[in-house]
Amino acid sequence: MTAKMRNALNADMENVLLLFDEENPCWTRPMLSLANEEAADALLREGFLLREGEILFLAPEGVERFRALREESFLSLRPGVSGPEMDREREARRSLLRMFLDKRHLQRWGLKEYNKPFLFDVPNLDEEELFSIDGGELVWRYQESAVFVKMARDFPHTGMAARAYPAPDIARISGWMTSFMPKRRTVTTDLLYRSRYDFRAYARFPKLPADPCDMLNTDRFFCFFTPPPLPENERTMLKTLGEFQMYMTMLRRMYMPGYVDRDSLDQDGVNWLIYIHERETDAVGCAELLSRRGRSLDGPAAPLEIWSLSLQALLEHEETSETIHDLLPDVAHPILRLA
Repeated sequence: MTAKMRNALNADMENVLLLFDEENPCWTRPMLSLANEEAADALLREGFLLREGEILFLAPEGVERFRALREESFLSLRPGVSGPEMDREREARRSLLRMFLDKRHLQRWGLKEYNKPFLFDVPNLDEEELFSIDGGELVWRYQESAVFVKMARDFPHTGMAARAYPAPDIARISGWMTSFMPKRRTVTTDLLYRSRYDFRAYARFPKLPADPCDMLNTDRFFCFFTPPPLPENERTMLKTLGEFQMYMTMLRRMYMPGYVDRDSLDQDGVNWLIYIHERETDAVGCAELLSRRGRSLDGPAAPLEIWSLSLQALLEHEETSETIHDLLPDVAHPILRLA
């Protein structure tokens, strides 16, 4: 460690530097202000941070100092290395969304778990194989595809009845996907939030052998940044929804049969897709644009819920809710919700 690195950082600067971890590689000054941290300018002057427009990220010296601080403090954090291929603005928005959700509810009797981003693979179907709009009516087509017909045949057990059979293990699923789903694409969820409620009551239940991202006994909120709610963008929004539906179908048939919609104590499970916008007017417009499709939105992947939400609404909402279920109905807009 250089003398500069030893002497340049005070405690406030070190605290800010450690915010630039693997999960949150990019920040802005306003975001750091919301986190009650104000030492970014000093870190920029000393060369530990770099700036691209409004986005701040670790310089090579900052990465080195981060690792030294981690060792000194016995932390498990990894530095957020920001390569030229990274969409730094999007990374910062993901961190902002996570920060807002976290600050706006307590989850006093449960755990908050975030994946940012969360990636999942689905069959690489063309748009016309995914859905069609015939005479103005939305029709989901993906279950007619060969891969989903084969999936339904080879993994026939869903719903509560699936609990009477051994859950598929990851080797069986991987082998099946290699043989029957060789063409796939990776979908990026900007933020997956898992609400693990009353976790002590569920600690006695074993994990499922192929549970992706430890989703058993959680409520799941999949957040996607979305283009403005213009008519020409509707198909893009429906494509996102169709990919989410395909993944929900895979969860129910292969990864978590019997435990997607009901948890280990037979309580309802929650699966939400949330379209995220910067401005509140766009979140309102998104709900207005898509809700006219009605119950055709969830199609064969029911039950699920679809909402829109803006970063602006989260910023301006000054109350702190008890749970995520209390927060979202106050700030988000329902597109399709369960009765």
